[in-house]
Amino acid sequence: MSTAKWGKQQPRVLLSVLLTFILILMSACGSSNGDNGSNGNNADGAEGAAGKVTLTFWNGFTGPDGELLKTIVNDYNKANADKVEIKMDVMPWDQLNQKLPPAIATDTAPGLVAIIGGSATPFIRNDTFQDLSGFFEATGASKDDFKNGALELGVKEDKPYLLPMQMNGLYLFWNKTLFKNAGLDPEKAPATLEELTAYAEKLTDPAKNQYGFGVPVAGAAPYYASFIIGNGGNVVDLDTKKSVFDSPENTATFGWLQDLVVNKKVSPKGAAGADLEKMMMSGQLGMYINGPWMASGLKTGSVDFGVALPPKGSAAQFTELGGIGFAVPSGASDAEKQAAYDFINYWNSPEIVKKWSLANGFPPYIKSVVEDPEVQKDPLISAMANMGDAAKPFLPGLTTADRINNEVIFTAIEAVQNGQDVSEVLKQASGDIDELLMSEK
Repeated sequence: MSTAKWGKQQPRVLLSVLLTFILILMSACGSSNGDNGSNGNNADGAEGAAGKVTLTFWNGFTGPDGELLKTIVNDYNKANADKVEIKMDVMPWDQLNQKLPPAIATDTAPGLVAIIGGSATPFIRNDTFQDLSGFFEATGASKDDFKNGALELGVKEDKPYLLPMQMNGLYLFWNKTLFKNAGLDPEKAPATLEELTAYAEKLTDPAKNQYGFGVPVAGAAPYYASFIIGNGGNVVDLDTKKSVFDSPENTATFGWLQDLVVNKKVSPKGAAGADLEKMMMSGQLGMYINGPWMASGLKTGSVDFGVALPPKGSAAQFTELGGIGFAVPSGASDAEKQAAYDFINYWNSPEIVKKWSLANGFPPYIKSVVEDPEVQKDPLISAMANMGDAAKPFLPGLTTADRINNEVIFTAIEAVQNGQDVSEVLKQASGDIDELLMSEK
């Protein structure tokens, strides 16, 4: 699928960007950036004789959702034929992340880019993406129209550097058939972590190689954020850039996770995300926390499933806010930026947000679409859209977020699953996080 999952996109380090830039200069490369021959803002971004702006748009929607995006862009171009023409350059997300830094450095970047929230962090930190605060005044759009934390995805010093294109949280998926067979209400998800534990035990049946709840140690979305934040803990103090991972709250949370896997055996020990997804789709796993992309696999496997926000912890209910946002690189002209504003406003109209959401299964974030009767009739979309105040970014603004997730927290989860002392694991992990955070200062 073309929508990237958490943990698969890591920002380019500064050294790599500098080396790439040097190689470009030495080899005297041309300014072509697009697989379809379209160029960056120095060429296509110029105004035509009649004042028409050609706006190059890079994105990573290479799958079926890309065809819908193409249709939407074509419709926009037809409606604005005398003002703006958008030329899309579509490439895999990892390729986009690699091409964008040298393109910005050589002033050959596009005027508009769609980028995964975590991958945008380095560009926001070094001001190679433009502040988009002027969007609301330029278009007349209202911040009050946006729900589910959509305007929090790419913020620095209270200013937006990303505007929403596609949003999501993480959700609890459950197998209704297994619930029914275990004597549980198939229409009711566990509301608390205590209920999650009780349900997971009832759903676990070793004789059938059936497990109650998936606890992956790698290759998965940061599901554990719902437990850490939900229980009143955290990972990093964003003001001081110091680890707060080794805390009593987190000790209790990771002790609970250890008990689930080691003692109660509700999840296969050492399983990766891909393994648990397969088990969920084959009917061997009762519950699993993942993103909206999980739904298509469950539908393909004819699994009767439900979806809800992750259960509430002792302090709060939390789901990690993720998504893809629109950004305008620093070299874009004022004319390109205004054209980008116009298209972003078109994209975030109720008609387009509804079309994209119903077609792709991602939750809408525009108030009128969330409340739309047709959306509310869709049990999957409506359940994912009603996130309330639970959806927030996890480790926002940190260029090391991916490394903290993948190299430290998942490693800690694997260690506690192997029976290591929770306090010692968190102490070591906290030190590792502080080492990574040195680059943030």
